Amino acid sequence: MSPAGKGSDEHNGKISQEARAEIKRRSAEIGRRLEAARPTLQDLAQSNGDRQNASHEAMGRALRLSTELIGGIVVGAALGWSLDNYLMPYLFGVKTWPLMFIIFFLLGSAAGTLNVVRSGMKMKTGPSDPSRGRAVPDDDDDVN
Repeated sequence: MSPAGKGSDEHNGKISQEARAEIKRRSAEIGRRLEAARPTLQDLAQSNGDRQNASHEAMGRALRLSTELIGGIVVGAALGWSLDNYLMPYLFGVKTWPLMFIIFFLLGSAAGTLNVVRSGMKMKTGPSDPSRGRAVPDDDDDVN
């Protein structure tokens, strides 16, 4: 329908030269804005590399935390088992098979969990060495 609502087009589908020039100008402007907004191949490769680095870093952190937890549990269990099987029967003549194993297994689990919490907090807050981290002013510093 025509803009006037008469049901017929008074120009018979033809566009004036001014309207055609305006459409081309708008089209060129939209094309320039799209090209400016579209990332280049270098930007895509860099962002993809950044994502891969972040993924590798996260995987390294996860492996470190899991190793610390499992290491604490294994060391505690090994100490408890060796105390139960070797030290207690030969030194004291007492067979305490599950007792020392259970105690040191729980101690190793607690130590592993504590190490995971410490490492996680260190990853979250940054290094404890002030020369390695970025400077953050405290309440006493005058920042202008």
